[in-house]
Amino acid sequence: MLVTLLAPFAMAARRAGSLPAARPACLLACSFACLLASLPTPGFAAAQDAPALPAVRELDIADYRAYLADDHPARQGMRRFAQLVEQGSAGTLRLRVRGDAVPGAPARQIAAVAAGEANAPALMLVAASGLAGLAPAFSLLDLPYLLRDAAHADAVLDGPFGDALLARLAQADAGQGAGLLGLAWWENGFRHFTGSGGPLRAADALRGLTLRVPDEPVFVAGARAMGADPLPLPFGALYEALRRGRAEAQDNFLSQILAGRLYEVQKSLTLTDHSYGALVLVANRAAWRALAPHQQALLRAAAREAGRDQRAAARAQDGQALAALARHGLAVHTLAASERERLRQLTAPLRDIHFSRHGDDLRRRFEEQGALP
Repeated sequence: MLVTLLAPFAMAARRAGSLPAARPACLLACSFACLLASLPTPGFAAAQDAPALPAVRELDIADYRAYLADDHPARQGMRRFAQLVEQGSAGTLRLRVRGDAVPGAPARQIAAVAAGEANAPALMLVAASGLAGLAPAFSLLDLPYLLRDAAHADAVLDGPFGDALLARLAQADAGQGAGLLGLAWWENGFRHFTGSGGPLRAADALRGLTLRVPDEPVFVAGARAMGADPLPLPFGALYEALRRGRAEAQDNFLSQILAGRLYEVQKSLTLTDHSYGALVLVANRAAWRALAPHQQALLRAAAREAGRDQRAAARAQDGQALAALARHGLAVHTLAASERERLRQLTAPLRDIHFSRHGDDLRRRFEEQGALP
């Protein structure tokens, strides 16, 4: 059969005068080589026919705090976000959840992500107050008694007001190529007071009290409106300030009071829900533009779904954190509704002034969920 296959090649070779008739072995070998050369290589054909594997894109995501426990709602939310993205992209887009944080104060961290600096993540969870340097209207969210409760926060942030704030962030430095985009709202929760003495049982108890607040103008103004003497400090300096008596009291989220072990240097906790702390999941603008439109759509949808899950986890953990703080020895007191109302009235002019600085449109959007308190 092999001779039959090789015959045409042998005859062609003789006609061309390239092979002498007296050397059949040479003729057979040459013809066999010609046959092999004419056949397709199986591996090469398979490589040509196999579909190309889609490229895998990986992005980093981090929180602005490196000290958070693994079960903290923010870390739970980031893992959920990564899971949703990998599932939705069939593994072609992946998020690497980092446990570290960009060095420095929040303003420095945000600048690093916006500029796309080396070792800065493409995605980061940041406190809304920290974005006021890029889009000043973000400071509105930290105004005292702006949001009534969790349901009100959800309605405001997931509605036209929240969308308008994220749009303002997108417009900041848009022409520079650098900058940030806001993808979704997550949360730290509501703030409460702790003190070195007994619980605060009346609004007047804040008068003259040295109160540590975050180093942002809106917190300083809020403390003054309630009658306290504000001491703006970064969180990293808070524990030592309380231990040394530089500050008599501070306000924070229950999870942050627990994570910072502030129960070691404070004696009481007064539940006031006086300020809501929103988190924003932001993306570096250049990294975002490098994604395909369908990848961008997936990230936005996954960020919002993970944000809803994260908020639910944060609220569930508030109860656990409160119980843990009580076990650690903090005397817990809930401020009476009448005293909360007094604090709300004391801070009403502050809310009105701050909203007037950012245009009627934002106020109108906010009041779609109820009048400005």
